[in-house]
Amino acid sequence: MRLVIVRHGESEWNRIGRYQGQFDAPLSEMGVRQADALAERLRTESFHTIYASPLQRARLTAEAVRRFHPDTPFVIEPAIIEIDHGEWAGLMVDEVIAKFGNGLREWRLHPTRSHMPGGESFSDILKRVLDFKERLIQNHPDQTVLVSTHDVVVKILVADALGMHMDGINRIWVTNASISVIEYGSDLTYLASLSEAAHLSKLEVVRGAW
Repeated sequence: MRLVIVRHGESEWNRIGRYQGQFDAPLSEMGVRQADALAERLRTESFHTIYASPLQRARLTAEAVRRFHPDTPFVIEPAIIEIDHGEWAGLMVDEVIAKFGNGLREWRLHPTRSHMPGGESFSDILKRVLDFKERLIQNHPDQTVLVSTHDVVVKILVADALGMHMDGINRIWVTNASISVIEYGSDLTYLASLSEAAHLSKLEVVRGAW
């Protein structure tokens, strides 16, 4: 199976540095333009199925791609929703640092130990994402599948493909509206590309300090 994974375009909360998690923040103006550029980049690809997180920033990104693939089955998939940020959700970056500094440090350095207060533990999201991956492999042998999802989900899939310890996921940077490709073979799994964003040109958002 060839898995083409896209991270959603920039959301309004990405733009201003507000933690969102499972809050349904809309795409920013830049995010809409990024989704359109992504769609142009993927217009000549052939997909058996398109899966999208139910949150609008990922769903609308996938729908932009689907404009060039109108006959491709489109599935809203709850398993690939972003991690629930709990009490962090809705807070600005400096507010999370001030109120939850130790927890944020643990999330950045040792996410496998982390459980965001009032939110989701890493083991929760890890299980649902890897269960989803196994379903894809079983249901789509020798097919190409598009998944439109979120930062942490992409990082988990990439780390799993590389056999990385999951504590290293925050050393992976995934640009908004970028493309990562994983090839699942009969014996080995290959990361074919990571956070490809040439299609964005000046629309690419530079990595922030948080």
